[in-house]
Amino acid sequence: MNYILKKCHYVDTNFIFELKRLCLKWYIEKIYGWEDRIQLEKTKNEIQKNLRNMKIIVADNRDVGVTTFEEKDDCFRIGLTMIHPDYQNKGIGTAVISDFIRTAEEKNKKIIIKTYKENPAKNLYERLGFKIYNSDDTHIYLEIN
Repeated sequence: MNYILKKCHYVDTNFIFELKRLCLKWYIEKIYGWEDRIQLEKTKNEIQKNLRNMKIIVADNRDVGVTTFEEKDDCFRIGLTMIHPDYQNKGIGTAVISDFIRTAEEKNKKIIIKTYKENPAKNLYERLGFKIYNSDDTHIYLEIN
């Protein structure tokens, strides 16, 4: 499925919060506990911190996801990336991450991803060539060199 990335704005906060609720609540609830007010505030803080590098994923003329991709001195980092459940398993996530990999290859830099240990997207990342290089109690850290 084709997609485009558009600039994220503060008006996208409710959309991103709803994605977080749909995609990550089950795991956040398990680790930290879920309280809408707290998670909305965390979402707002994450948007504020990453707004420059955050994009809304659009497919079928509809906002279907969000992703953060930033270049650091020695690497690229993929941050918060979520696809609406109605659009998962349609190749959008694979296309987005594959395009990020091509960008990194063109600049001869590695890519790093931090994700929850039980995130099903871990399988996608590994299928695309990412390898786990570290972990902690809740997250794994993957990279492609």
